[in-house]
Amino acid sequence: MKRTISLLLAAALCLAVISGCSSKKDAPKTERESVVLAETSEWWGNDTTLLDGSSFCQALVAEPLVTIDEEGNMHPCIASAVSVSDDGLTITLTIPTGMKFASGEELLPEDVAASLNRFKKVSPFSANLDPVESIEVDGQDVILHLSEFTSDISVNLAGSFITVQDKDVLDVSSDDDLLWGAQPYGMYYLVDYVQGSHVELKRNPYFFTNNPFVENKGPAKIENVTVRFISEEFSLVNALNVGDVQAAFSLTADGLTQLTRDDAEVIQRSSIPQVEYLEFNLSSPILSDPKVREALALAVDRDILVEANNGIVVPAWSIVTEKVTNHNADFAAYYKETYGTNIVRAKELLAEAGWSDSDGDGYLDKDGEKLSLRIVGNDGALENKTIQSLQIQYKEIGVDLVIEMYANYYHYDVIFERDYDIGLEHWGWSEPILTLNMILTDTQNLADCGQEEDYFDAVALASHTIDSDERTAMIYDIEKILSDNIITVPLFSAESIFVFAGVSGIDIIGNGSIYFNDME
Repeated sequence: MKRTISLLLAAALCLAVISGCSSKKDAPKTERESVVLAETSEWWGNDTTLLDGSSFCQALVAEPLVTIDEEGNMHPCIASAVSVSDDGLTITLTIPTGMKFASGEELLPEDVAASLNRFKKVSPFSANLDPVESIEVDGQDVILHLSEFTSDISVNLAGSFITVQDKDVLDVSSDDDLLWGAQPYGMYYLVDYVQGSHVELKRNPYFFTNNPFVENKGPAKIENVTVRFISEEFSLVNALNVGDVQAAFSLTADGLTQLTRDDAEVIQRSSIPQVEYLEFNLSSPILSDPKVREALALAVDRDILVEANNGIVVPAWSIVTEKVTNHNADFAAYYKETYGTNIVRAKELLAEAGWSDSDGDGYLDKDGEKLSLRIVGNDGALENKTIQSLQIQYKEIGVDLVIEMYANYYHYDVIFERDYDIGLEHWGWSEPILTLNMILTDTQNLADCGQEEDYFDAVALASHTIDSDERTAMIYDIEKILSDNIITVPLFSAESIFVFAGVSGIDIIGNGSIYFNDME
């Protein structure tokens, strides 16, 4: 099935092409007219404001209002200047003159205000801007008035889900029209979408950015970009090998072994700070005993997990991992010292809890019951390798780990319904507040240990703390609630493998931002 942009926007874009020669921001000369990029997941729409997920390459079509560094500080992007009042309750975004959508229409402060207000109404993540009480336009400034300071506001304003669109188009378009017909301000605009196959993008000849982290601040160097959706990794790697695609995002280690191109540049890093972790069901008859939970935490050998996953994961000693803003290194050191691998102590704790191997079968039992636990996870390559490794590690201390894998992350529903003993879960985000609010799929676990109110009150207090160092100190105490009640066990951060074969200049930084401005 083929979908194209609406006639109204198509006509506007045709006018842009006709008038493009008069633009002050002429597209740079380049020997290359096109490039083909590949992703393993399909785009769900072109208007990410309506979506609850987005893909790497959607950064090509939507420029954020601001960008952030790895400490979470805001910098210009669409906005030429950004400032925050001392009390954190007023954010001023200066919108420069001369920016144009691909249609040729100038990007105005009113467009920014309308786009932000629309996000608050229709986005699945609209609650992210709940603290924004009102939005005022004063000349070239868009002023956000907050009811209370929240530390995650910078991440939200820099996120991929706030798209800046022409107010006149928003006023006459429905969400159905905009799902694929949207043309946000960006380096490229969508000209064609073929379901299950690809999108075709064309350069916005008027584009420029104020992003301080890129060299090319004008129109893209390459005129046309095709983004192909290739979910089967063998086909994706083959397309790289024969030159059908010039870049691929998120290969696995197994896929990388199939790459034969000598000129391929391979980059391995975390595109978004993330953590793979265990969540224990504190209402499980066996796991209601904290000694058993602590034994399971101590039995995990992260070095073995790294080896099992072919070296594409990095051990994690905290839920708020190293690349997340306000990561507390002291807590990570505390966790490693207190709950790092200790097989001897794990066996002692299980013995203290009354478990022993009475029949000599290698598994512990008590009162005629085998120490058997169900672990649920997503049926993916990384998750399968991780769970199989954990099964072997837990057998060493006499625990029978029964594995249940679910397609399409359905295991989260199983965990939410409390039909599990252990959940293998994943979370990725670049700031701590949303992470700590969302890390538990089964929030009843906090209630089971009497910590629900204290935990969420502490997270809320940290979120409203303006001083970053104070907020980092608070993270220590919040994470200790999870660790000392043995609710979660951080395992590792997974890294993505990016392959560039015939294209360069795509920059990926640790907070999840991907910049295509210098691509050539």
